[in-house]
Amino acid sequence: MHEGGGWRCSFSKFGRGPETECSNPGATLYVLDVLRHFEEFREGSSIADPAVESLLNHWVTRTPTGPCHWGIGTQFLQIEYPFLRYNIFYFVYILSFFPLARNDTRFQQAFAALCSKLDEEGRIVVERPHRSLGKLNFCAKGRGSDAATRRLIEIQNNLM
Repeated sequence: MHEGGGWRCSFSKFGRGPETECSNPGATLYVLDVLRHFEEFREGSSIADPAVESLLNHWVTRTPTGPCHWGIGTQFLQIEYPFLRYNIFYFVYILSFFPLARNDTRFQQAFAALCSKLDEEGRIVVERPHRSLGKLNFCAKGRGSDAATRRLIEIQNNLM
């Protein structure tokens, strides 16, 4: 773990300012994606809890941190599916597995922001598909995705 409670990638192409010593939200999210599969980490642990807190803080500060300068800008707020990069959908999905996050107002704000982007049928609309996958029906830009909506239903079930 690094300053800020999460993990960081060691690749640095943006310089060596003090913010590059902080944990990286993207790397932290990817590690939590692995840890969510283990109950001992989901239900409160000295490993996962600081990482969850780090991501929740990043939702509020929205400042670029870590050597790769992950911020919460317009690209983060665009729904991307499948989960390949740090974005609001992936962020909410992973954090929904951790009770510490689910009970936090910062998570609830992120969840509300995600839900504000649903289509009239309550489906997730992909806004930013991966360029290699964008032509596939399950992740076509600007269209509701049944596959992505199944992930939304998982989030909703985690909140119950």
